[in-house]
Amino acid sequence: MQLSRQALLYYTLGITCIALKFGYAGSTTTDLLWLLRPTDALIGSILSSPSTFDPSRGFVHTDLHISVDKSCSGFNFWVLCSALLCVKCLQYWGPKRAGAGWALLALAVLGYGLTVVVNTSRILTAVALQRLLPEAAQRLTWLHQAEGVVVYLIFLFLIYTGFTLLCHYLILRNAKSA
Repeated sequence: MQLSRQALLYYTLGITCIALKFGYAGSTTTDLLWLLRPTDALIGSILSSPSTFDPSRGFVHTDLHISVDKSCSGFNFWVLCSALLCVKCLQYWGPKRAGAGWALLALAVLGYGLTVVVNTSRILTAVALQRLLPEAAQRLTWLHQAEGVVVYLIFLFLIYTGFTLLCHYLILRNAKSA
């Protein structure tokens, strides 16, 4: 049985996502500085909150009573967002145009940028909830996770919809000029 180029790209993408998840399981906060540092810098700039890095606790914002560690890195969102962008690209452009490698790599980089912005939004939302509902935030530990799920799902929907519209627009634009 011979796999088509498109099927091979989908399998490769799936295996890459699984491998990244296994790599994440064994990673530390220090291993994820490439995601945590820009997120922390944005949080610090927006909230005027200095932080210190502790390898066991992550970026600690004493005045906000939070620490930004491995669980706050947004790594899973990055993998999911990048995979979503790559699948949509393959669906719209096909394996010959999208599978050149550079396009898919560029989408992973785009996913990285989106992850930093979305993850910063998620943490800022958590800080706002903590300020608005301090007692509930302390007693209801699930509230923090639920807030993260809602923020991530909303942004994934917006990214999916926006990227789908962009691809559709580009295809129509290129079809008219042909």
